[in-house]
Amino acid sequence: MALMEDARRQLLIVGAGGFGREVLSYIEDDNPLFRVKGFLDSRAGALDATPRSVGIVGDPLTYQPLEDEVFMAALGEPQMRFKYTAVLRDEHHADFATVVHPRANVSRHANLRHGCIIGPSVGISVDTYIGEFSCIQEYTVIGHDARVGNWCQINSHCTISGGARIGDFVTIHPNCVVTSRAVIGEGAVVGPGSVVMGRIPPGITVLGNPARRFSFR
Repeated sequence: MALMEDARRQLLIVGAGGFGREVLSYIEDDNPLFRVKGFLDSRAGALDATPRSVGIVGDPLTYQPLEDEVFMAALGEPQMRFKYTAVLRDEHHADFATVVHPRANVSRHANLRHGCIIGPSVGISVDTYIGEFSCIQEYTVIGHDARVGNWCQINSHCTISGGARIGDFVTIHPNCVVTSRAVIGEGAVVGPGSVVMGRIPPGITVLGNPARRFSFR
């Protein structure tokens, strides 16, 4: 048993917030490949109210990776995920893992790029493409031939129908439905409980059934 544990690569989770703590639980549930070394977070006290079996071992913007280390980006907001992994990616060329929870159902014909996080009870159908550093949360289903761009966040209990197209840096909040062949532009945000039909322009927030442009006033 000790030999198996020693053979696992050391994993560092970027982000010690709620999503980061969820990802820690994914690894602790059942993952024979990685052993969590700790979190990287610029907030030294991020775990003070919610201590875990591992602590914060550094800041992602200043951390110097070691040869045997692998990383996972667990920040729920795509732009923050991009920002706080930039030094590790661009200067250190760090290795970011794709992690699929053992209770997820991912077709062997799906294409998952590096840095993805696939949560428990997620279903990903055939010939689906999930871009780099995208995260799919619990109980979300993605239909055949759908395409999810890079740096996306699709939260829990969503249905992405077959053939849908989702651009880079898109956030889809819980309990949404994206209908077949719908297109969501880069950087758009889909509010909770929305039903997306047709085409959503880049960079806007939509909400409702059917989803329409929304702004806070």
